[in-house]
Amino acid sequence: MFNIDSLVPLKITDIAVGKPLPWPVYGSNKKLLLREGYVIETQKQLDMLVKEGVYRNPSWHPYGLRARGAALVEHKMPEEAEATHYSFEEMKPRVGDAMQLQVKGERYPVKLMGFVKGRTVMVTTPVVDGSVILLREGQPVVVRSFSGKDAYGFSSGILRVCNAPLPYLHLAYPKVIKSVMVRKAERAEFDLIGTVLNTSNPEMDTSRPVRIRDFSVAGASFIASEPVGEKDDRISLSFRVRINEIDTYPTVGCIVRSVATEAGTGTVSDKHRYGVQFADVPQDVSLLMQNMVYQKLLENA
Repeated sequence: MFNIDSLVPLKITDIAVGKPLPWPVYGSNKKLLLREGYVIETQKQLDMLVKEGVYRNPSWHPYGLRARGAALVEHKMPEEAEATHYSFEEMKPRVGDAMQLQVKGERYPVKLMGFVKGRTVMVTTPVVDGSVILLREGQPVVVRSFSGKDAYGFSSGILRVCNAPLPYLHLAYPKVIKSVMVRKAERAEFDLIGTVLNTSNPEMDTSRPVRIRDFSVAGASFIASEPVGEKDDRISLSFRVRINEIDTYPTVGCIVRSVATEAGTGTVSDKHRYGVQFADVPQDVSLLMQNMVYQKLLENA
C-alpha cells in the first residue's frame, strides 16, 4: 500500500501516444484514472489529459513490480483490476468473435476468422465507409477484445495480407495475452437518446423514448417522461451512439434494479429515473460499450 501523497506529476513527454502506459495514472483528485497498459490514442487526448494534471506512483514498475533493495516483489493496488496472462487458446476464441485491430493509433472493428496454434491468427481486414483499409505486411498491430467481464489484448504483426476469397489478414500468433477484469464501478456520464421496450409487461409492449444519463460495462441509468416498467422487469434498451463518424444503434437486454420518480413543476411532467443491469448482451455490443465508457472517462479527466 503506497502513500497517496507520494504521487509525482507527469509531464507531456512522460507519456507516449499509441503505446501502453507503463504505470497506472491518477487524476488531479489523486484517484485512479487510467490503468497500466491503457493506450492513449491521439495527441489531442494526451494534451487534454496533462493540462488537467495527472500523476503516477514513482515506486511502480511495469506489470505491477517494484524494487525493494535488490529484490522485486509484486505490487498490487487495491483500487485496480488485476491483470492475468493467458495463451490465446486458453481464451477459448470462437470464429466470428468481435475484435479491435489497432494500427498506428487508430482502432478498427474486425472479426476472428480462425487460428492455427503457434502460427497465425486470421481476422477480417478493416473496412471504413465501404472501403478496405490498406495495410502492409510486417506492420505492427495491437488486438483487443472483450469477453464476459474480461477485456484482453495482445501485440502482434501482420504476416500476410490476403484479398481472396475475401479480404483478410494473417497475424502473428501471440506468445501471451493480457486479460483484465473490468470493474463494474467505472461509470461515465452520457446524454444519449434511446428507446425502451418492456418485455415483461404486455401492457407496456410499445417502445418509449428515454434519455440515458450514464453507462458502465455492467449497467446504466436513464430518465423517461412516462413509466416504462417496475423493479425486476426485463426491458430492451436501444440507443444511438456515433462511432468513427457513423451512427450505430445497439440494443441490449436489461433488468430494472431501481425506480424513482421526481415530481414535475408547472407544465413540466414528472420524470421517472431508472437504474438497470445489463443482461444478454452480444459480445460486439459489450466491446462497444466498454470503449464508450473508457473514452468518456478520458475526455472528462
